[in-house]
Amino acid sequence: MTAVRRRRLAVAAVALVVAIAAVASAATRLLGGDEPPATAAAQLAPKDTLVYVHVSTDADRGAVERATDMAERFGSYERVRDGILQRLTGTGRKVSARDVEPWLGDEAALALMDTGQGTAGSLVIVRVTDAAKARAFLAKNPNRSAVRTYKGDRIDEYGTVHVAVKDGWLLIGQSLTVQGALDRANGRGDALAGDATFKRAMRGAPEARAADAYVTAGGLRRLLVPQGDLLGTLAATLDRPGLKAAGLSVEARDEQVRLVATSIVDGETGKPFEPELLDAVPEDAMAYLGVNGISGALGNLVTAAAGWSQAGGVGPLLQRLRTELGKRTGGGLERDLLGLLDGEVAVVLSRATPAPLLSLVTAVKDEDRTATVLKRLQQPLVKLLTPEGEQAPRWRADDVGDGVRAQTLAIPTGAEITYAVFDGRLVVGTGPDAIRRIKDAKGSLPDREAFEKVERRSENTTSLGFLDFSQLLELGEQTGLNDSRAYQLAREDLRKVQAIGISSHSGEGETTAEILLSIP
Repeated sequence: MTAVRRRRLAVAAVALVVAIAAVASAATRLLGGDEPPATAAAQLAPKDTLVYVHVSTDADRGAVERATDMAERFGSYERVRDGILQRLTGTGRKVSARDVEPWLGDEAALALMDTGQGTAGSLVIVRVTDAAKARAFLAKNPNRSAVRTYKGDRIDEYGTVHVAVKDGWLLIGQSLTVQGALDRANGRGDALAGDATFKRAMRGAPEARAADAYVTAGGLRRLLVPQGDLLGTLAATLDRPGLKAAGLSVEARDEQVRLVATSIVDGETGKPFEPELLDAVPEDAMAYLGVNGISGALGNLVTAAAGWSQAGGVGPLLQRLRTELGKRTGGGLERDLLGLLDGEVAVVLSRATPAPLLSLVTAVKDEDRTATVLKRLQQPLVKLLTPEGEQAPRWRADDVGDGVRAQTLAIPTGAEITYAVFDGRLVVGTGPDAIRRIKDAKGSLPDREAFEKVERRSENTTSLGFLDFSQLLELGEQTGLNDSRAYQLAREDLRKVQAIGISSHSGEGETTAEILLSIP
């Protein structure tokens, strides 16, 4: 990473940190109301912004107070906040939220945009109540090299970082991004606030939110997904064919964090369903997702989950099946197979060693016909999975209990794929144990208290999901996660998250998802 890129990334982090610092100061204020947050910062961001993150820093709002209370439960909160504030000033002196609180206003934002160069341009937008104090804070940076004017407005240069104060706004970024913000402040140029897609994505944002974000399809695919790790994985789950943009809002409650995400899409959205397969999900399941039909986001999730369960094995298999099965079978078998998965589908991830078990469950009306379709699939699947010149594997029959016979194929990578039809259901999994885990379950997920805390559904639910986050962390630690220094630093904070629930519903051209994090 070049020095210029490192500096630009540091600037990109400024908005979040300044906002967090303001939130910290709210802890000493009286609890306020839940009126909507100030949103004027979007008037200074360019219309073609790819990623936009906005935080309410109004200490008089109850939403900010609750967000502060939640943030302070995490041990790394103050350390991270003060550390980045110190990097912002470029000084070796200790910097804390107290240095920011006297001049910080009621909102802060970060905009990332395409500059046509190798790295994204960034613009930090912060409302200030005292411009002189804001300048004095930034003047702690020893790297200041010049002061210039742009169309009558002053710009301070701190190396590659440029700073301007205009009409109560602190603007931080590169030369072009700061100049563009000054133009918009002076009535020149189109702003993000006027973009129709942005307004539509943020239209349903809850008034009690403490922060929100907006990302275009281009920003998702070009800036976020390539980051990899957790951020890239989460970004990938938002992606879908026809996606135009998505809006996300964050609200803190007593023992929960609530996120609302609205995706704007061209084309079909999810089909509503009643989650009747919940009683087939074991009570101790690590993760569950139910939808109507296996396509779109579910296909992405199944591939990702399969990668977790058998790295390099079932995940690539599912990806290849999605793109090549129709070619290899002339299309007819693909239609028959997808027909079996056209109704409600439940994907279940169960804890096991050395790797979790992935299962897919769907109801079938005719067990004999289902078995016939799957029998026809066996040989095309073997051909698809066998590298040229290697001996083809064979299907084997496994007794999974109670007279149920499953069919298993050991693929060349060492993973297994197994299916069985019983009790009016088709179950496909990563080996016979995945089938047994579903068949022999003594209790179901709705019986679990952790699930009840995060379950939300409506009359037109298009997806319903659950993740036992504590189980996920325990499994990760058993498989080498403790070797990561980054994880060690965040471990105690991550352990505070008990479970995550998700539900979604769709309207014309858009899908809204509600995500609840249980933090007791």
